[in-house]
Amino acid sequence: MSKNDKKEQKLYENYVNEVNNRIKTNQESQDKMILTISSALLALLPFVLEKLRLNYLTQTLVICLIVSNTISLIAVLLSFYFCTKGNKDDVKYAEEYYLQHKNDSLNKKSRWTNAGIFCNSVSLVMFAITLIIFATIVTIYFCNKE
Repeated sequence: MSKNDKKEQKLYENYVNEVNNRIKTNQESQDKMILTISSALLALLPFVLEKLRLNYLTQTLVICLIVSNTISLIAVLLSFYFCTKGNKDDVKYAEEYYLQHKNDSLNKKSRWTNAGIFCNSVSLVMFAITLIIFATIVTIYFCNKE
């Protein structure tokens, strides 16, 4: 093995380690987010069902809250799944670039990675919508409180 090959092997190993660290970090972050959103939903439902005067508007908001939170949770799970599969593909692209000298593999992103990025975006948008709906429900509660 030449000096250049050893250097490329080392670069490849570093990249694989980096991807594995990304997988681990991604898993930890997704777990935290899932627990946070689930806890918020569980804490919110009893409040809404017992304290809020249910009319057409508040019922619609509660339904929207549940739907947006559910979509956010599903998007988090899908993002985790897609990113994990995408990271595995990224290791293959690194092998092609560093060890097989295929220059076009340097900037490749797998379909899984792109799907994971999309799901991450959906999750963040839906979580923001969930927070806005929650704030609206709380505002309605305090404005209509006797």
